Amino acid sequence: MLLISGSINSHLTEILKYPVKEVVYVERDPALIRLEEIPLSEGEANLVIETDDAFRYVRSTPKMFDVIILLLPPPSSLLLNKYYTAEFFSSVKARLNPGGVFMCSPGISASYYNDESVRLFSSVYNTLSGVFRNVMPVEGQKLYFIASDSELSASFCQLADERKIHNTYVSADFLSDDLVTAKSEEIVALMDRNVPGNRAMFPVACFYYQSYNLSRNIHQKTPSIIIILTLFVLPMFLIKRRNILMYSCASALAGFEIIVLVILQITAGNMYQLTGLIIAGLMTGLAFGAGFSIRLLNNLSVTVKSLILVCSYLLAGLLVTGITEIKSLSVVTGLLILSSFIPSLLTGHLFRIFTLKSGSEADSVTSAVYTADLAGSALGFILISGLIVPALGIRAGIFIISAMVITGFVAGGAGKKL
Repeated sequence: MLLISGSINSHLTEILKYPVKEVVYVERDPALIRLEEIPLSEGEANLVIETDDAFRYVRSTPKMFDVIILLLPPPSSLLLNKYYTAEFFSSVKARLNPGGVFMCSPGISASYYNDESVRLFSSVYNTLSGVFRNVMPVEGQKLYFIASDSELSASFCQLADERKIHNTYVSADFLSDDLVTAKSEEIVALMDRNVPGNRAMFPVACFYYQSYNLSRNIHQKTPSIIIILTLFVLPMFLIKRRNILMYSCASALAGFEIIVLVILQITAGNMYQLTGLIIAGLMTGLAFGAGFSIRLLNNLSVTVKSLILVCSYLLAGLLVTGITEIKSLSVVTGLLILSSFIPSLLTGHLFRIFTLKSGSEADSVTSAVYTADLAGSALGFILISGLIVPALGIRAGIFIISAMVITGFVAGGAGKKL
């Protein structure tokens, strides 16, 4: 059995009610493992603890399992979303023995399912249905999805009695198999088959979760949207026209940084050291571009520099699918560092030429450009990570980033100004 995250202390007691030979527990944070008091006596099931990213572990382990249980939180972020994608579910299926069962929970259960929750659960349900022959929703404190290529049953009380498993709450004293089955069929009828499945390159479940979270309190939804627009869009109208290109380039680079980190999570797993390398590569490019006079770039016009910047983003958008399929960790990391270094170098160089003023106006010009830079970065972070990538996908997000640079060039009239 493979248990992904969750408390091993509380779950192992339940697991040992079954004739389990080995339990593999995957938890990325070693500090959490040290806090657990593992209730395992000598002679019981063998417990193997893996301090690894679950996404990477499932893809790389040669072990086969009869049961895989995912206890990670719902797809509330781009990081967690990858555990609810078709790619991850396919890796899970490849690690299951014939007749094996997989379980996950994409969110809390509710007595009433609104449109936003239906879209969220439908996305995960449709994704699972595209990988497994049978998917059964079970409502408890959370909404659980059980998936297998073999036949599934919601008659938990009957099955527990037949196997002489002694439960306190999952028993006929507290549950009715008929009601559990009826509720499962009711939820299946609610699932919208037209909702797109969740994929690594198209993390739509993350978008649906954010929409569902806002819909849970209608009095918070409108104020939240107003605050976001005020904080991140209003500054765009306060930026001077000559700095709009800087604003758009900074926004594009910030959004591209988010996308590169998401790609890293998809290909390499939750790698903190590699994340630092990616960010370091991007900051190095900014430092070189802004701090050094590069003759090759100095000889190019702003129009040509902007065109190169747009092309670098477009090329990344065309190659992104191929990059996610590369198995070599070093090759993927190198390509991601290179793909972020080039646009950061050009963006840093644009900052340099925008601030090359002398005399009494130098300080005010630098301050204005720096303000545009920071405001653009803030917009890029929230727009790409919170809306564009979850709603439209990674590739579309990169193409929109290219459009940001073009829009800034045209709106700022940079070709005439510099």
